[in-house]
Amino acid sequence: MAKNANGARRSTSAGGRTSVKEREAPVPKVSQQTGIVHIPPYRHGYCELTPARLREDTPFTVACYQHMGDRKTQEDRYLIVPEIRHNDVECSKSALFSVFDGTVGDFASENIKDIVLPTLTENANWNELVHSSQVDRSIEQKRDLLAKAVRETYVKSDKILLDLCSRAQQHYATCTGVTIVLHENLMAIVHLGDSRIALGIEKENGLVGEQATIDHKPDTDNERSRIEECGGMVERLVNHSNKPFIRGGDFMMRKALGEQPMQLQYSRAFGGKDLKIFGLSSEPDVKVIERKADVRWVILASDGLWDVCTAQQAVDIASKAHQDNTNPCGELVLHALRQMQEKKARADNITVVCVHFDL
Repeated sequence: MAKNANGARRSTSAGGRTSVKEREAPVPKVSQQTGIVHIPPYRHGYCELTPARLREDTPFTVACYQHMGDRKTQEDRYLIVPEIRHNDVECSKSALFSVFDGTVGDFASENIKDIVLPTLTENANWNELVHSSQVDRSIEQKRDLLAKAVRETYVKSDKILLDLCSRAQQHYATCTGVTIVLHENLMAIVHLGDSRIALGIEKENGLVGEQATIDHKPDTDNERSRIEECGGMVERLVNHSNKPFIRGGDFMMRKALGEQPMQLQYSRAFGGKDLKIFGLSSEPDVKVIERKADVRWVILASDGLWDVCTAQQAVDIASKAHQDNTNPCGELVLHALRQMQEKKARADNITVVCVHFDL
């Protein structure tokens, strides 16, 4: 919920109505062992972290808001780690932020949020990077180590999840993932699926919103080629606004047998065991950039936001919320709910994490 000028909170409903409630959000807890921030939900499927500098020496504040939308369950998950720690040791000037959007329940998203961080901190390239202060490495070498570390982390995390899915008979459990990893002045942008990351960059003509990720859709040339080479299919479904879906090559046979085989709107993901052999990939897109002073905002969110909000709109809303001393994530959720109400459409789960660089 977003704070108003008096410190009260505005509740948001899928219908877009607001009311003011004098209720404080639960106090977040930070793990001393891992650095992970746990935000207690104020009710099932809903939580809020108002903008906070969770470490005194960080150049950023972080905020979060999670809303159920019109769904019966909350399948989104998030990961907020303003100070990456491993075995109680701080990884100097390193942080991680993620959003995961589950499909076919929350099994994949619930587990992957617990897998990604330890997989990263155990990665050989990551450990070489965080100890590189003892070695004279160029910025290019550090960039390469970080890119390798996050790519290997996503791929290995998927393998761990698939093993859990197999043992739990969760053959269809799937989730998207977007992650920002900060190390010193480097920023790794990593993603699978159709959740997104937007950047707010200060330019001469003002704050410009830029989409930092490109959705993995089954009908793009590279994605379709891989899927078809693996024996899968790409079909547009009339009852889903003619959107493209990935299907297994055995889809029609399994339907004829009375099964409900899986089909997905995105072509790369964690999990999705039964579609992996048909071209569903866990290979993430990775981009490593130098974070300069002109990068003011990083906004990570599930598609519940991005279906009705551009990168520029998101940055403008977040910036105004910052000026008004309200929670930018809450304002973005409220925007999405109102847009869905105007369209007379059911709102999806919405999870937003905002990182604001102010130092």
